[in-house]
Amino acid sequence: MEESLDDSDQMVADDSNAPWFQDPPRSKPFTLFKTVDLDFVEECYCTALFPWSEQSSSALWYGEKDKELQDGSWKQMISDWSGALAIGTLDSLLVIPLNASRSRKGLSVSVPKQEQNTPGKKTPVMAVGWALPFESPLEPLIVFSAGSILYILDPVKGKIIGHLRGHGGPITSIVVHPTHPYLFCTTSRDFTTRIYDLTLSPRQGPDNPCWPPSKVPSLGGAPHGLQASELEGMGVGRCVSVLCGGPSGGHQAAVLSAAFHPTHPLIATCGLDRAVKIWSFSASSPNKFTREDKPLFSSSRIHKARIMSVSWLSTDTLVTHSAPALMRRRGRKDDIYYEDGTVTIFRWIGFDRFFPAGQNIGKVFRGCSSDYQESSSFTLISTSSLPQQTRHVHVTQTFTGDYILALSLPDNVRLYNLANFHPRVIAPDPPERDPPERDIESEFQNVRLDDEEEEEDQPITTFFGKSPEPQRWEVLVPGAQGSVQACVLGFGGQLLVTLEKRRVCIWRET
Repeated sequence: MEESLDDSDQMVADDSNAPWFQDPPRSKPFTLFKTVDLDFVEECYCTALFPWSEQSSSALWYGEKDKELQDGSWKQMISDWSGALAIGTLDSLLVIPLNASRSRKGLSVSVPKQEQNTPGKKTPVMAVGWALPFESPLEPLIVFSAGSILYILDPVKGKIIGHLRGHGGPITSIVVHPTHPYLFCTTSRDFTTRIYDLTLSPRQGPDNPCWPPSKVPSLGGAPHGLQASELEGMGVGRCVSVLCGGPSGGHQAAVLSAAFHPTHPLIATCGLDRAVKIWSFSASSPNKFTREDKPLFSSSRIHKARIMSVSWLSTDTLVTHSAPALMRRRGRKDDIYYEDGTVTIFRWIGFDRFFPAGQNIGKVFRGCSSDYQESSSFTLISTSSLPQQTRHVHVTQTFTGDYILALSLPDNVRLYNLANFHPRVIAPDPPERDPPERDIESEFQNVRLDDEEEEEDQPITTFFGKSPEPQRWEVLVPGAQGSVQACVLGFGGQLLVTLEKRRVCIWRET
């Protein structure tokens, strides 16, 4: 198929028809448009679609660059890169232009050999994201990770222009700020989240605090948010803030995902410790390296298993999803089972306390122990079960403002409009009855110390605390044979990309 995937004509919404995510009777929301075979790679792991459009210039940097980009240069850059796909594979990164009419060619960049990586062993690229420098917004960059090292790729020149060290464990995700795309954060298995600024260059020495009685900078480990004695890296990029792990308030296991708040200096994280945390951060001072170990919100009571992803839906509402939970029946060690993972929408009640309406935002945010240890300042809105075969979850906002949840299963993709999720089913109050008269003497006569008789398990007919199954759409990937790894939505929900181990499928709205 050599058709053009041009957002100027093919991907414009038709005002006469409702989009697929607002049309429940539509059984086939997407049609397969193009397939790209990747037989030259061993396996694909992650993908990121070029995220910006012609209308993005007014939202980026709060419109500071809008007038500067009105000469047609921004439109030309969008035309060149619209539909470009970055794919992380084993020991390399691929950049594939999905538009056949573009002059941009595909690109393959091998992971540089670093002494931190195991010699002779290939390193998979497990996280990737698109970024824009503030000084040169017409030159997009790609940030990707291999092991614990970050790389910055200039896709125009086709070469890596920087690499950064800092994490003490493999990087699990890369998230770019929605309005300031020169800022991005990385989560890691070293219990920390690090925030980077692409407008700065790497530090040439550690900038750690002095812990009395010592008078020299500390040389602690990465989980404490400290820097090593070696150089941070080369090229572009600098770590400006670390959200530390540890029992004082940080994550106590691997951090798996993060999400920047769209309008406020907040970032949400989640991880292997079943906790969701909301932190404040500040990247306004380029010469100051900040460490934070006490979030504004922390709770491990939202999910029963590790939390795989988190996303903001509004100023105080988030959506998270968890993996299946290993459970035990009635305390029996030999009777275990997996309970379905869940996707949960909840509201953070403490937002208005830290950001009162009509008041200026303060420079310092600090909660109390009930905020950063185990907070109760949240309300569960909806909780729905996920298939145990779920491999990846992607949340995106459409051109209408709706949020779409895309689940990647081994052979297909399930799509949900989060606006259609139902409230939780709350258990009814027990009926009021007069307590029966108890004959204490007869009850004691029937008690036996050796009575091991157990009640029979009764089937559960109503699952209180969860929501009814919402409306969904399914996209069956032909010939997948259980190889679907991930999926992403683009063009405001009008384009679907499914990533398999050695193939990419591009779908257009029907």
